[in-house]
Amino acid sequence: MPAPKTIHTAGLRLEFTRHGEQALATAVKTLAALPSQPQDLVSKTVLNGSENRPAWHVLSRLGAKGLDAPSQAAAEFLHAEFSRMADWAEALLANAGSQPIDIIHLGAGGSETPMLALHTALSVLQQPRCRVHWVANLDGATIDAALATACPERTWILINSKSFRTQEVMRNADIALRWLGDAIGTETARSRLVALTANPELAVQRFGLPADQVFRSLPEIGGRFSLWSAHGLVLLLAFGRETVTQLHAGAHAMDQHFLDTPLQRSAPGLMAGLSHAYRVRFGLPLLSIGLYGDAFSHMPLYLQQLLMESLGKSTSADGMQPVHVSGPAVISGVGTPVQHTYFQLLHQAAVPVFHEIVAVAHPWHRHLREHMALLANALGQADALWNGKDASSWQAELMAQGMSPEAAARAAHHRACPGGRPSTFIWMERLSPYHLGALLALYEHRTVIEGWLYGINPFDQWGVELGKTLATRIENALLAATNQGLSSETAASLDYLRAHVA
Repeated sequence: MPAPKTIHTAGLRLEFTRHGEQALATAVKTLAALPSQPQDLVSKTVLNGSENRPAWHVLSRLGAKGLDAPSQAAAEFLHAEFSRMADWAEALLANAGSQPIDIIHLGAGGSETPMLALHTALSVLQQPRCRVHWVANLDGATIDAALATACPERTWILINSKSFRTQEVMRNADIALRWLGDAIGTETARSRLVALTANPELAVQRFGLPADQVFRSLPEIGGRFSLWSAHGLVLLLAFGRETVTQLHAGAHAMDQHFLDTPLQRSAPGLMAGLSHAYRVRFGLPLLSIGLYGDAFSHMPLYLQQLLMESLGKSTSADGMQPVHVSGPAVISGVGTPVQHTYFQLLHQAAVPVFHEIVAVAHPWHRHLREHMALLANALGQADALWNGKDASSWQAELMAQGMSPEAAARAAHHRACPGGRPSTFIWMERLSPYHLGALLALYEHRTVIEGWLYGINPFDQWGVELGKTLATRIENALLAATNQGLSSETAASLDYLRAHVA
């Protein structure tokens, strides 16, 4: 069965015309042999083996159904929690009056990057109903800047953490709560806290916040897949139930395509199969994702987290075998500015790169001519990557402009682009909540399938945890003025810090 050259689904058009037949055939063959199937995502099947859990992020989408009793119960719980959360958000905004409220959003990683990416994109279409101040970093200047521009009397604090143990989130929450308590009193400040978590007992215990302001996700939903669950409350506050429901509708439409279509003919399946083929068969280490439009300005960090946190593994899913090839490193950027940063590497680097381009057909502003120029740039880059221009063509062109044969020959080699750099072109019909939901679900599914093709677990992230554990140990050593138990390299660094920081 040959791979389709174009796929239309959920308001997206994917063009696979800039891939070689060998890569497409390899993708189809590996996908056809894959034992894992999309339906496993909506059942009780344990997919996250290192934590002995299913993976239920698809069930978060409104309209989703489970295939067995446990997964169906999870879907019903998640949808009921969404309704409770949406009702709460609408009541809060209705009671706020004409002045906008301030939301201090405390999250990290998957509890921030997808929500920020969508908030930025949706803000192009709709004025947010509240002012959101995003705080993820431990850098004290970040929380200071957020609090300096918020009005305490109209501020709510969203503590977004699946475990409710994320270090930077908890520390920033303590700072924000003290700031709010100093302004409006400790008890009133506690009434302005909202927890978004899969660990509600700890949320209530740690901050004593009202139980009706704890919104629950499930342990079976990984952080980077969590925006559809309670962790996406900020989008309901900023844009309302109707907009977020449309976001879910687009994702659900992509889910149906994914669940109902053979992998070798589905959009996420073919994207995953090609990416796997370029890494394993052709040895390409780097994936570039170019997004054309400033509405996508916070999407690169989200996509980098989604792909690299999921696919950056060196152990098989059962934990018993080494994996010698896993996911690509991902670079990503937005619009024509990124053409002036790393696109030189894409076109002429000694090691080829594979590429994905996202563009929106219909403009979301009144500048039609500029929009056409933007799209022409996206297409021009795709064509240049794939078709290139060899030295002999450049030499003939330069000689026709009056350059001597010797000078033209030298200049031609600097200008030559070898081509053969494959890309998938992804069109969104228009920029809308529905199409954004479909795009994010496309990338989620593509990531999961690619992980299965490598034989790894795309749902855990244990590599992130070791550095966190060491950071706690190092901080304690720094405060206690001891280097006991630390590596010699870190001990030397702490000696420097003690000598230079009062």
